[in-house]
Amino acid sequence: MIRTILALTTSDAGSRTAVWRQLVDIVAQSGGGMDPELRAIAHARISELRNYVPVNQRRQAAASFADRIDRPDVVAIFATDEAAVAAPVVARAVLSDDEWLGLLHSFPPTSRAILRNRRDLGAAVERALASFGPSDFALPDRSVTTSEPAAAAPDASSQIRNLVARIEAFRSLAPAESPAIDGPNALPDAFEFETGIEGEIGYIQGVAREALIGLSVAEIAPPLEAGVDGQAAGAFRRRAPFRDARLEVAGDGAAGGHWLISAIPIFNPRTGRFVGYHGNGRRPRRDERAGGDQRSLSGTALPADSLRQLVHELRTPLNAIQGFAEMIDRQILGPVAITYRTRAKYIVDESRRLLEVVDDLDTAARLDSDRFEHDDGISDASAVLDRIVQEQGHTLEARGVVLNANIEREAMVGVGEPVLDRMARRLLASVLGLLAEGDTASLSLIAGAGGVTLSISRPPVLAGREEQALLDPAYGPEGEWPDAPILGLGFTLRLIANLARETGSRLTLGDDVFQLVLPPANALKEQSGNQG
Repeated sequence: MIRTILALTTSDAGSRTAVWRQLVDIVAQSGGGMDPELRAIAHARISELRNYVPVNQRRQAAASFADRIDRPDVVAIFATDEAAVAAPVVARAVLSDDEWLGLLHSFPPTSRAILRNRRDLGAAVERALASFGPSDFALPDRSVTTSEPAAAAPDASSQIRNLVARIEAFRSLAPAESPAIDGPNALPDAFEFETGIEGEIGYIQGVAREALIGLSVAEIAPPLEAGVDGQAAGAFRRRAPFRDARLEVAGDGAAGGHWLISAIPIFNPRTGRFVGYHGNGRRPRRDERAGGDQRSLSGTALPADSLRQLVHELRTPLNAIQGFAEMIDRQILGPVAITYRTRAKYIVDESRRLLEVVDDLDTAARLDSDRFEHDDGISDASAVLDRIVQEQGHTLEARGVVLNANIEREAMVGVGEPVLDRMARRLLASVLGLLAEGDTASLSLIAGAGGVTLSISRPPVLAGREEQALLDPAYGPEGEWPDAPILGLGFTLRLIANLARETGSRLTLGDDVFQLVLPPANALKEQSGNQG
């Protein structure tokens, strides 16, 4: 049969698809009885034809074989394909530990990420997967010689643009349970799904189709209605993975009720265009049903120690990128054209901005694990605000935004300057980054009996948003906001709120104004006196 199929003409798309599918069918169902030489020839032809077969055909083939594959060479056919094709096979194929270990090096990072979500693997496989962590998320190695310093600028810029995507990819790897369905009459507690480019679910396996087909992951569901929460909708806007987002399914049927869904974005390998999501859903555990949001400050179930490991992995390449760009900008390696110096300066600025993001992630991990340490002290809040407003002035003027500031002099507070600077800087950036051309913002710093209050007007784009929505870790308003917080407005506001609690301060999100109430300096003195 194989020799007959190999002899078929493949002059058009239809014949190529047919031959590929027939060869995959035979290889997948033949077990170990096939002649090794013929098997190798079949694999070579499958690999040769793969890129000519539409991805939906390859995905359908993978889904049809996923529960029956028990040979590593068949797993490799699909696992080395793009994520939408690899996912069903990698998630459900049954292999021995030695067979998985023999395949891992040939898997792309996306397939290893899918395999990490399984909970039926041996300890040796889990250790091997863990060892791939740094390499799966490391920046690509780009050799640059000192004779061509300017050529590094576009590459470094491209690396910087990918860092945020890498952060979200790492966050998506939090541990999850793999629920099972026991007994013929048991209610389903897991399903797989795919969405189209607009975010609507168009493919369902594991639960009744009519319950979920047409639901969208792109929009936050109104209260008490079917749909997803802000985490999934926010991730969709960024084309980012998401983990354990909440989904409410209407009705009293087997699929109705609460679900937690996780998914990864899929991109066309030829054009790079986003084509939808592939993911799965599970019923929440008991501890995930009660007591509100169980996610950490960063909006993920990723353990704090793992988040701090991510921070360490990101700092090294970022510092290297920034350092080399500064060398180009200062012409340390030799004369550089003004065009490349301009690009290098842009890279330096973006590197500094992303290093602030890395610091925020580190702070979030420390807060989540009760390891955040800071020095108590007395600071002049007016001096800190003056410095931040002055730094923001040029950017705001270029964007056509007006900031009216009323800063009371010598407003002393009982918060150390480093933490005060971070809270104030992040709060102002969160608001000012969401202002459009022609908008006006009002800023005030006023001392009172209960402390010093930093107030800034709420940007128009956030009008009508409730506090719960604003504090969702994945929340970010619709539209293009290049100066908005990279990790999302919700993450930044939660970070500020947690820092405020650590320092005896308080963040309130009013209908018209955001306020950060800081303890007066004498409060710290009184506290020190009482302790003495």
